[in-house]
Amino acid sequence: MGMFSFITQNSGKSIIIYDFQTRKNPCRTYYMWDNKGNVWIEEMYRGYGMFGGKDYYVLLAEMNCEYDDDVSEEEKRCDGIDMEGNKEFLHPNLTDCLSWTWRNKCPSSCSHQGGLIAFD
Repeated sequence: MGMFSFITQNSGKSIIIYDFQTRKNPCRTYYMWDNKGNVWIEEMYRGYGMFGGKDYYVLLAEMNCEYDDDVSEEEKRCDGIDMEGNKEFLHPNLTDCLSWTWRNKCPSSCSHQGGLIAFD
């Protein structure tokens, strides 16, 4: 499983990976939103796309496809990775605030891999 880092959609800051945090740039609580109003809360993001026990790429796939019960999480995850960045799909939102209204915009990847604040 690869390391994934994103930019929050509300503040434009890097989602700090727990193991890369510093005193100046601490890990914060992050929120992942779907288009139905569900939210997953992550207090110690580890960099693997998991927010509150839900995989970002699985959620991306589930927001755009209907699956039978026999489809594995790994199959959904692969589908979600293939969908990433395509504006034709619905996208989960990633924020560092609990007050948010979902909008269909793909979160940006962080070139700093969650180690630095991207925009202050």
